[in-house]
Amino acid sequence: MLPENLAISVTDVLNYHQKREKVFVSARTYSAITLRLKTPGKYTCKNKTISFEPGSICIIPAGVAYERNNLEEDILVVHFHMFNYIMEEIQVYKVPDAEKYKVLFTKALSIKYENDIGSTYRITSVVYEILSELTRDVGYTADLKDNRILESAEYMRQNFWNSELSIENLAMQACVSPAYYRREFKRVYGTSPKDYLDTLRIQYAKSLLETGYFSQKEIAWRCGYTDVDYFRTAFKRKIGKSIKAYLSDTTRYNY
Repeated sequence: MLPENLAISVTDVLNYHQKREKVFVSARTYSAITLRLKTPGKYTCKNKTISFEPGSICIIPAGVAYERNNLEEDILVVHFHMFNYIMEEIQVYKVPDAEKYKVLFTKALSIKYENDIGSTYRITSVVYEILSELTRDVGYTADLKDNRILESAEYMRQNFWNSELSIENLAMQACVSPAYYRREFKRVYGTSPKDYLDTLRIQYAKSLLETGYFSQKEIAWRCGYTDVDYFRTAFKRKIGKSIKAYLSDTTRYNY
């Protein structure tokens, strides 16, 4: 389940009509949370099939390509970015009171249509309320016994810019072996600690690149990379395109 302190930025709210179809969806730059009210279906991702029933909340993380097989239905969906949590697989949660979530999703959609000043903040507040109800209904990662991993991830989020931060040092701080640390970190967060750290650094690098104020070498240093070539490689591996291509796309979309 998601951590209780998840940080998000909402980009859109939609009432989307899905046809009865089997369709491949390529990896996207944003995550999505949707409410399935009436019909069952399934996602296939990384050779794994995840079924959903009516009355389910589905979270589809950024960067995940999948195949969707569903019946015709109108669905409510929120697109958003996650900043302090890495999810690598689609998550489906059967909730006990789907109507409660329908009210919240509909409220977020209504605020979008009002288009008043401050509407983005109000929509984000509603989405946090959705996540709050979800943690009440199905739990969250803070219920896990080993809080040392949670504390270590928080330390990583606060200190990712430090080039001396290493998995070995983090394991030592948590008073566990590196092997145990890697295994438990992946159990809690669904990804390796190195990938988590790289994601934090690259997310920050994107915000610095978009300002146009800093050279790539300085951004690498500010994000905890001592080698600018390694930074460029890590960026392309994580984003799927070079820094030059990313900046070109960003400029075009924001024009």
